Amino acid sequence: MQESHPDFYTYPFSFTKTLRRDPYPFVAAEKPGNSAGGKIIVVTGAGSGIGAAAAKVWARANATGIVIIGRRLPELEKVRDEIAGLNKETKVLVVSADISIEEDVKSLFAKIQDTFGRGADVLLNNASVLNDGKKFGEGSLGEWWSTIDINTKGTALMIHYYINSQPDPKNPVGTVICVLSARVGFTMPTGSGYNVSKMATQVLVEHVQAEYPTLRTFTTMPGVVLSDMTNDYWKTYAKDHADLTGLQALYLAQPRADYLKGLMVSVNWDLEVMEAHKEEIVEGKLLRHTWIASLPFYGGSGLGA
Repeated sequence: MQESHPDFYTYPFSFTKTLRRDPYPFVAAEKPGNSAGGKIIVVTGAGSGIGAAAAKVWARANATGIVIIGRRLPELEKVRDEIAGLNKETKVLVVSADISIEEDVKSLFAKIQDTFGRGADVLLNNASVLNDGKKFGEGSLGEWWSTIDINTKGTALMIHYYINSQPDPKNPVGTVICVLSARVGFTMPTGSGYNVSKMATQVLVEHVQAEYPTLRTFTTMPGVVLSDMTNDYWKTYAKDHADLTGLQALYLAQPRADYLKGLMVSVNWDLEVMEAHKEEIVEGKLLRHTWIASLPFYGGSGLGA
């Protein structure tokens, strides 16, 4: 497949033969099994793009409450008004915050408790920055590290305070979904900050799942969506519907998705097919981060006889 093909960064990363780039019946918000009724979801980076789309998907699925977080208040207020037009019964809490600042995150979870009288059921960690374009030795290290601050530290703070906002932090429940990228799977010049931050988050989520088996954690690849973050190079490949991440989150928030706990799953993969093969996924320990696949620890044979 040539690099100019729009599926160049999608098909080679597909776990199922069926490639999903648009909403499909199995994950539809209107499907009874995907209802968000009774649930409160927290969405970071909700002022635009995937985050805004996810918040609106959950409104259509009758979520009890939606907490939308971002740094630009006017954009959040616009999303809040759009949600009201979709479902007046869904209560929306708007919070302007920087998730890389611990006090902002701590205050956020206190506001959720005050507003709803309880903690959230689902955390969708979507906030992210993309600072490509410079080699590691170019520019300042502080500029490079700012990507880690938002993408990794910010996500870690959100998970930490989500756990500690619960009645029993030693045995937390609920669903945590972290939006990552297929870019954790390859190395590319001028992309180290973003790629490292996303890989670190994937490993963090696997550790959190191992430490808190009562929690339900997932990492997801959102495909390539046309948004404010999409530069000219990626626009060729931006063919995925923005609603897919929110729709996938509806599925992951249901008990039937437990076979994917701690794992990476892409919105492009057909979840109906995956559910039909759930025993194979669990028993084969598929979709986990693997360090060096050729080592015996990971099933490889190494070198020599």
